[in-house]
Amino acid sequence: MVPLPRVALSNWRIPLHELPGLSATLGGPRIFVKRDDLTGLALGGNKCRKLEYVLANAQRSGVDTLITSGSSQSNFALQMAAAARKLGMEPYLVLVKGIHVETQGNLLLYNILNSTVSILEVEDPSEMFTTMPKKMEDLADELRSEGRNPLVIPAGAFTPLGTAGWVNAAEEMSQQLQDQKTRCSLCGFGQWLWRTQAGLTLRFKQVKLPLNIIGISVLNEKTEATTIVVDQANETAKLLGFDVAITPDEVALYDDYIGQGYGIPTKECIEAIRMVAQTEAIFLDPVYTGKAMAGLVDLINTGHFTKKDTVLFVHTGGVAADFAYSEELSRL
Repeated sequence: MVPLPRVALSNWRIPLHELPGLSATLGGPRIFVKRDDLTGLALGGNKCRKLEYVLANAQRSGVDTLITSGSSQSNFALQMAAAARKLGMEPYLVLVKGIHVETQGNLLLYNILNSTVSILEVEDPSEMFTTMPKKMEDLADELRSEGRNPLVIPAGAFTPLGTAGWVNAAEEMSQQLQDQKTRCSLCGFGQWLWRTQAGLTLRFKQVKLPLNIIGISVLNEKTEATTIVVDQANETAKLLGFDVAITPDEVALYDDYIGQGYGIPTKECIEAIRMVAQTEAIFLDPVYTGKAMAGLVDLINTGHFTKKDTVLFVHTGGVAADFAYSEELSRL
């Protein structure tokens, strides 16, 4: 693998925890969770895996300002703002208006980090990839005219370099499974930008680990999501010098659990958050991991996975958003 510069932003290695209470409640497979909610940067989350690579050259290049986009409760925006402060930089967030814009959850934490935040009305969350890049570049030009040296980071670090963070995570997870003498049949998580699935699928194929990687979509329909995973995986393979490629038939994902749309929790999502909290004292989030767990629960209940299987669930973080969704989460 081609070595890439990396800056330390989090605590590694993140543990694998077994969830016997949840397994017993579901009457299903043995379940483990990869606790990326414990990475340690701004209440944890998987986003720092990408930022460690994306920001590696920023400091030595004299970057003093970071700019990114996302939804108004973006987990990536929070971790980027936190990384900026940790590295002595100023965070600027150009966000699209999501379901919750009150100063709570991630928005409260942006405020505590003294981030400069703009929230813009849009018709579709995907505008963070169409409308927002131009607005971020305009802001960067304005800051340069003031003598600043900004770096614009695409929403979610949607680049092959960002995906490299999850290639590294795959190596970490495969070693942990080997150390614990655990053989999993499934690795599942909730995704929109699909870098997690791209990075894991790529690395696990390269090291020939027989693990079925399943993504639970929170926005994209299956065909579009599959294309994104394949493209991201293969672009990252070129970046890292891997002599492997991913094909569409190697990508497994479900788009059955999206509900009314991105950032809108379903009844099953809320039930899954409460179930995991009440059986394992682990909190999921209402945008990604809650829907991912709702998908896993349904796949167990419908017999896709049984007591003979062992499942690894990736907790990608985002717990701060629970506070913004207090009304939805406290309804039951």
